[in-house]
Amino acid sequence: MRIAVYVDGSNFYFSVKKTFNCKVDIEKFCKKLIDENELIKINYYIAPVGESNPDMYAEQQRFLEKLRKIDKLSIIFGRLEKRKKDGEDYYIEKATDVNLALDLVLDAQADVYDEAYLVSNDGDFSGAVKAVIERFAKKVIYVAIGNKKSISYHLKNVASETLLVDKEFICDIQ
Repeated sequence: MRIAVYVDGSNFYFSVKKTFNCKVDIEKFCKKLIDENELIKINYYIAPVGESNPDMYAEQQRFLEKLRKIDKLSIIFGRLEKRKKDGEDYYIEKATDVNLALDLVLDAQADVYDEAYLVSNDGDFSGAVKAVIERFAKKVIYVAIGNKKSISYHLKNVASETLLVDKEFICDIQ
């Protein structure tokens, strides 16, 4: 079985941190997900941190260097947009979700994979997941990280199946 893994980087990071309070080796995580199947690709979607925050920038650069060493992994960048609320600056991630949804659908159309693993709790992907399953007869496994309150009701309802990542799964790859 040909497998493609699509990782919503920010969602993955914060879900793992909140649920398990640890960092996870992406390569080991993906290998455990796909088991003995053929890994075609891992797409990791993330928005780059700007150099205006030197500590976060340096930390992210170290992380990206580790990702670049993983076989078959591509980093797809979105962007961070600065906003202001009540006189305070904050940033929102833009384009990463659109990039992931597009790749999921276009790769299905191009017959790149037989099964896709979607690592995100973002219910906004449910339309893309539904399209891949219905239009291209592909299987999409929703990789849910967290508890029953934090996982996506919408993804759970449209995905071919849901794989709930629990403490045991995480402990096995530490």
